[in-house]
Amino acid sequence: MKSLHISLCAVLLLLTTLVSPSLGADIKIATFNIQQIIDNSKAGAEAKKVMEAKKTELQPKFKGDQEALKAQADEIEKKGSAWSEEVKAGKEREYQKKMREYQLKVEDAQFEMKQLEKKVLDPIFKELQAIINEIGKSEGLSLIFEKSRSNGLLYAAESLDISAKVTKALDAKMAK
Repeated sequence: MKSLHISLCAVLLLLTTLVSPSLGADIKIATFNIQQIIDNSKAGAEAKKVMEAKKTELQPKFKGDQEALKAQADEIEKKGSAWSEEVKAGKEREYQKKMREYQLKVEDAQFEMKQLEKKVLDPIFKELQAIINEIGKSEGLSLIFEKSRSNGLLYAAESLDISAKVTKALDAKMAK
């Protein structure tokens, strides 16, 4: 719904520009790519390091559980036909219980990673908002779009992209 609204606004803006050249002459548009800025900025690189370190810290906790679950599943598959129905059912219940416990641990880790991501990226996004506003005002831009399909922007000429300028300004601001 949001992307439809943004697309409709962009189409209306384009039509206004085409129909009335005098109005269109005053409209300056720019785009930026948030992922490119995060990937290329020093602050983004630091955030990625923090996230990777946490991921590396969490991974060994799951390796043992994964191996144990695989071994248990293999045992049930190989020996299941030799067990009585009661033994087999008990082993399968035990396996399902361990699988649920494992899934809860995975969900907890994913939640922890999302919280960390929010913690390290929110200050960057706050600075980005201020920087984009400053660039918009200083360059007399009327509109600045984030360049992604999820925001409804399907195409924009590369000449409109201010990502490099935003990245440079972010690096300068975050260095202080």
